[in-house]
Amino acid sequence: MITSIWLFVIVFMFHDFEEILTVEKWADSKKHLIDHPLKRIIWRFWNIDSHSFAKRDVWILFITSTVTLLKVIGFGNAWVDGLYFCFLLVVMIHNVVHILQSIVLKTYSPGLYTAVFLLLPYTSYLLISLSEV
Repeated sequence: MITSIWLFVIVFMFHDFEEILTVEKWADSKKHLIDHPLKRIIWRFWNIDSHSFAKRDVWILFITSTVTLLKVIGFGNAWVDGLYFCFLLVVMIHNVVHILQSIVLKTYSPGLYTAVFLLLPYTSYLLISLSEV
């Protein structure tokens, strides 16, 4: 189980890499879709250059790694288990947001593929596995 928990950091980074690699081109090609206040909110989040997005993702990697390290060190501690469980729930919400953004915009949004095909299943696996321990 410890290996699966550590592997989550790598899986999450694949998701971040998809976002970093696609965000600039996506923003340039989807400007014409922004015709509604809700779409403008989504647009403000994604209308960023890859370098700035990557700087933000360094902090996400730091937080993900720190929470994961706490989980591995404190495995079985109720407080740490609760923190990690809440962290995984936030990641699940993050995945759902990717899906909702794509539905609202009626197009791909950066990070959608890894959110749906990699991060969502892996996060679900961890949540189920950890709830059984």
